[in-house]
Amino acid sequence: MACGAIVRFYGRRGEYRYHRCPSCGTIQLVPLPTREDLERAYVETYATAEHINPDAARANRQARSHHGAVFRALVDHRVENDVAEVGAGWGGLARLLLEKGFRYEGVEPSAAMAAHCRNLGLPVQAGNIDALTGKTYSALVMCSVFEHLVDHEEWLQKASRLLCTGGILVTGQPTAHFLHFAASILRLGRTTAPLPQLHQSFCPPWHIVLFSISGMETLLSRHGFELVDIRPMPQGRAQGMVGWVQRGVEYINRVGWPVLGIRWPLVIGHIFVFRKSRDET
Repeated sequence: MACGAIVRFYGRRGEYRYHRCPSCGTIQLVPLPTREDLERAYVETYATAEHINPDAARANRQARSHHGAVFRALVDHRVENDVAEVGAGWGGLARLLLEKGFRYEGVEPSAAMAAHCRNLGLPVQAGNIDALTGKTYSALVMCSVFEHLVDHEEWLQKASRLLCTGGILVTGQPTAHFLHFAASILRLGRTTAPLPQLHQSFCPPWHIVLFSISGMETLLSRHGFELVDIRPMPQGRAQGMVGWVQRGVEYINRVGWPVLGIRWPLVIGHIFVFRKSRDET
């Protein structure tokens, strides 16, 4: 999906198989689900699936650190005009950006989640990126969404058309480096052992592609996007023991990231900022 190399079997999670690219390290489902089956699953069952907390308020509390990181990326890169979000979920990031004064629109493929957002008065419509038409934006944002897509090449072509020249794409997502590191330790190097879920990271069919950093840069450069910033994605804010572990890892990362940067293995996900440098041909 990223660099075009031939992927090799990596491990199973339930009935699904993940393969890994020996060149860039990206991990993906094989075979890929069809877009039609995936869209149907999101519309009908995603809001109540175990992948995301079905309690909207609790889910937004758990993701508030992620939403804040996306907001800070927009501020740091001086985005002041229209922002569109793909995959608005329960509306946590939508509410934050509106409170901060951004002109915002969002789309969400889950019918239940989109309806929840509209009931809160948030400008989120049901659908995917195809529902954003008729205007261009200064920024497109996604929070834990890019790994859910199955048609990245086509999606990036559409994203490029929606962004003005110089506009930015901000995506926060789990990345392959930590997941490979943790899975190798927990499986003791045995590819026959099932892949650990790792707090909803290896979670098919929802997580389709877990990109590496180099895989992301390679993929997006093909569509006229230049990587201008990458920063560690903060840990979520779960309750109980998981939450304490998340906070502990985040404190450790504050020490390791400045020393080793993208080579630091304990960063579960990253915030990518890509700038549109040219139009799609």
